[in-house]
This record gives sequence, structure tokens and C-alpha cells, in this order.
Amino acid sequence: MKAPGFWTERNALAWLFYPVSLVYGRISLARFKKEARYKAHMPVLCIGNLVMGGAGKTPTALTLGRMAKSQHLTPIFLTRGFKGQEAGPLLVDPQTHSIADVGDEALLLARVAPTIVSRDRVAGAKLAEEISGGKEGSIIIMDDGFQNPYLHKDFNLIIVDSQQGLGNGFVFPAGPLRAPLHPQVWRADQFVIVGEGDKAPTLHQLFSRLGKGAVSACLQPDKCSLLGGTRVFAFCGIGQPEKFYRTLSQLDLAVIDHINFDDHHSFSREEGQEILDRADAQNLEIVTTAKDHVRLAELGDIGTQLAQKAHVIEVDMCFEDKGFAARVLGEVLRKFSRR
Repeated sequence: MKAPGFWTERNALAWLFYPVSLVYGRISLARFKKEARYKAHMPVLCIGNLVMGGAGKTPTALTLGRMAKSQHLTPIFLTRGFKGQEAGPLLVDPQTHSIADVGDEALLLARVAPTIVSRDRVAGAKLAEEISGGKEGSIIIMDDGFQNPYLHKDFNLIIVDSQQGLGNGFVFPAGPLRAPLHPQVWRADQFVIVGEGDKAPTLHQLFSRLGKGAVSACLQPDKCSLLGGTRVFAFCGIGQPEKFYRTLSQLDLAVIDHINFDDHHSFSREEGQEILDRADAQNLEIVTTAKDHVRLAELGDIGTQLAQKAHVIEVDMCFEDKGFAARVLGEVLRKFSRR
């Protein structure tokens, strides 16, 4: 969803919605405090955030999934399948499932490890148990679901964007918080503050004061087939498009023209053709994100043409503490063993 402007400050509009946010906050808090009804027979690492919208959960999940595989663990991703029509639980097959079926994030995750889509997280965890067959070293990595109370999590890793921060500090709809702040913080095990935004120092101080550790991280370009200085047409449909443009700047690519779409936007054939035409008219290379690239398959021949011409800008979540990812996985296994 596109965040309304008043979520960044406590202005008249925010106060107008504040009474509704009190009701929403009480409901979400009551749900948040429920005891988990199911403990999976394998470790569960949940990667979540405190606010509505994107913070970097999926890149973090992908990084931890790759790290798990490098340590000879067997990760299985569990996601809701946002904007997909399948309720699940089902194991994603990239060859047969489309964006319309399971959403874009599920298809990205499935490139790294087996991925389950399930709106019912408990049912999804039970399917993960079946798939793992009780194999030692299997681990569920949840992309989102921190506020979901029904499945027990052995470790909650919470991602916070340093530019967005906590917004105006109000609960939805007066602000971006998914539930009252302090109960969410108390349930978290560790925070990751992404980027070098102006809210980073305040966030570090807040979490430290509340007795929670926080590590810094940033999205770094992984690979790019274009040379620095290349003139490009950029398009993206992600929660915070400015992150994409910062990455292009890091790669020294010259953005001459661009189009921004809403997060998880379903591209039309007309939009695909417009991108092709505008890039061709200006003799520009086309660049986009991995998440947007997987959605182009829905456009038929136009999507195929655009997907072939577009250069995918891959990014990795890089932690300032190089040993952080391995320690998180170790802590998940340790907490699981002590249940």
C-alpha cells in the first residue's frame, strides 16, 4: 500500500483518525497477546516489521536463506503470498504458479529454497514439517507474520527502515504502526536498522533503552550487467522506490527517465508497451528490480519482450556485523533445542 503523507507527522489528519486507531490498537494488541496455538516440530525464524509497508523483509529472508544453505541447513520459506489468490497451504512451483496465484515475493523466495504460501501460518508450518520429513537441520523462515499470534516463533528478527522509522508513532489508520509499539518491541528478539536515514540514531537509542539489540544493515547491489555512466530508463513498483534509485546511483547509472508504480503493482500491456516505447525513443537501457521483473510474465508477448530487454538490479541485505546472520541462525537453533 502507498503510505499517506500524514503518517510521517502528527498533523490534523492524523489526529482525525486517532480515535479509530485506538480501537484498532486494542484489537491488534488483544490478538498480539494470544498464546501461540501451535509449536512446529522444527525451528521457526520470523522476519517481520513494526509498520505497514516495506522495510526489507524479503531481501533479509533471502540473505538468511542463502546463509542457512551455506551452513548445510535446509531452509523452507513460509509466506502469506500477498496479492496471490491461492490461500494455501501449497508448495510454490515457479514453473506452474503465476504472480496471480502466489504473489511476486513467493516466486522470488522460491528461487532460493522451497517456499510455502499459506494464509494460515499453522497449516503452512505443518506442510513444511511434511516436506522436511523430520530431517535434522530443517528450518522455517517466515517472510512476515510477526503480528500473527497462532504459530510459535523461536526467534523474531524485526526489520526497520532508517528513513521511514516509526512514522508518527501512531497505530493504523492514524499512523503506520501495525500494533502498539512497546508490546511489539518487547516480543522482538533482535532489530535490524536498514540504511543510513536520519532516524537511525534515534532508533538505535530507542531499542537500546528498551533492552533490545539492533544491528545496522544496508541493501547493496549484487550484480549488474551495465557499466557505470549508462543512460537508463528505470521502473519499479515497490514500497519505497527511493531505495531502488539509491542503488542505481551506487552503480553510477544515469537515470534519464522513469516510472514509479504502487507496491506489488499488476502491470498492464499498455504500461509495458509505454516503457518499451519511451526507452526506445530515447535510446535508453531498461532497468528494474527483481520483484518487478517476475511480474512481467503476466503480460504475454509484451511482458516477454520487456523481460528480455530489462536489466535486473539484484540487491543483497548486507549486515554491518559480518557474523550476524550466522549468529541469528545459531540462536534460532539454540532456542528451539531448549523448548
